[in-house]
Amino acid sequence: MGVILVHVANADPAPWIDELRRQAPDLDARGLDAVGDPAAVEVAITWKLPHGLFRTYPNLALIQSMAAGVDHVLADSDRPAHVPVARVVDPWMARSMVHQVALAVLRWHRRLDWVEAMRADARWPTGVVFDADAVRVGVLGLGHLGQAVARAMQDLGFAAAGWARSPKVIDGLDCHHGPEGLRALAAWSSVLVCLLPLTPETEGILNAELFERMAPGSLLVNVGRGGHLVEDDLIAALDAGRLAAAALDVFRTEPLPAGHRFWSDPRIYLTPHIASEINPVTATRVFVENIRRIRAGDAPIGLIDPAKGY
Repeated sequence: MGVILVHVANADPAPWIDELRRQAPDLDARGLDAVGDPAAVEVAITWKLPHGLFRTYPNLALIQSMAAGVDHVLADSDRPAHVPVARVVDPWMARSMVHQVALAVLRWHRRLDWVEAMRADARWPTGVVFDADAVRVGVLGLGHLGQAVARAMQDLGFAAAGWARSPKVIDGLDCHHGPEGLRALAAWSSVLVCLLPLTPETEGILNAELFERMAPGSLLVNVGRGGHLVEDDLIAALDAGRLAAAALDVFRTEPLPAGHRFWSDPRIYLTPHIASEINPVTATRVFVENIRRIRAGDAPIGLIDPAKGY
């Protein structure tokens, strides 16, 4: 059997290689510097492999993204089009995403910024009421992670609905689709959560037109990709009071540059792309299963359609 290439941009692949060897001792897992003959590479498990390298592996049978997104793979114009691409589908990642979104929504709903600001003057607020019935969470993207977030919001007692590019039927969840559905969901939502894949169709989808349809004082949560957000439109919506706050975990440039205006804006909750961290143990189970499937001639878990971008 061939070599399993493991590459993590700006990080040591050794923990991943060790876990692969622990779970499947028969696998020949190697880092980029130890590949040797490019023709030996059978599977590439990667986060941001340098563009142009995929085409140098003539026997590549699977590109396995080390994330729920695959835009870093599809951005390589030299990627062999016949090689299947899979994203990670892992319950651990879904649970992590739910925690991140719930943290942002509850921080906004329970007005923690306002409460914490009173500590400086030792003030004790009275007459505080949190209207959970007024919280309506619209989830953009109804894949594995999006559905988990929508269900979690309902479990917290909030109304939830979702939007996808094409029609979906999900028990217990109102699903919108298409341009009209997107506008309708924005008008309904007091919280908008973006979990979309980044494609040419979704680039800049979080923009002024969408924000203007939302109720004053709403919350934006972007845990998709930085390219979804038009940054100038976000600032304008915050200044106008259309949005009260934004929770951003992803950015057009990562790490977020030191001089970026988001750092000093208290209305923007910042986290460093940690919403859905990948766990080596649970994710490697998926990787091993997909290697087995590819070798058996079966479709991998999380197989994406390159034409759609997800």
